[in-house]
Amino acid sequence: MKTGLFVGRFQPFHDGHKKCIEKILESCDRCIVMMRETEPTEKNPFDLEKRKAMIRATFPDENQVVIQDFSDPGANLSVFIGREVGYELIQLDAQTEAISATDIRKKLYEEAGKTYDPDAPQKVR
Repeated sequence: MKTGLFVGRFQPFHDGHKKCIEKILESCDRCIVMMRETEPTEKNPFDLEKRKAMIRATFPDENQVVIQDFSDPGANLSVFIGREVGYELIQLDAQTEAISATDIRKKLYEEAGKTYDPDAPQKVR
């Protein structure tokens, strides 16, 4: 069974993430989504269960798309690949690459009558 691995915060899960998973599933039997559990902040407004539900609503097959979480309390993850050993970079069309979760969060805040301040202190009060 060939497995793809996709790491992210998914704040929120959007069409760019969806297309990445679909691209992984074109060449893999399953995709493991490694979701960072982060402390709530203005940049991380959605809790872990909400983000899992967003992904599961799009990919209901729990055997094909496996969601695992890992703690990243400082939201300061760096991903490293040791060397060229067969890992692939997913490259999508320019329109998909232009999707910005920051823009999505800003719109959600505005729709809720709030101001999105990307420079606000990290902790949500």
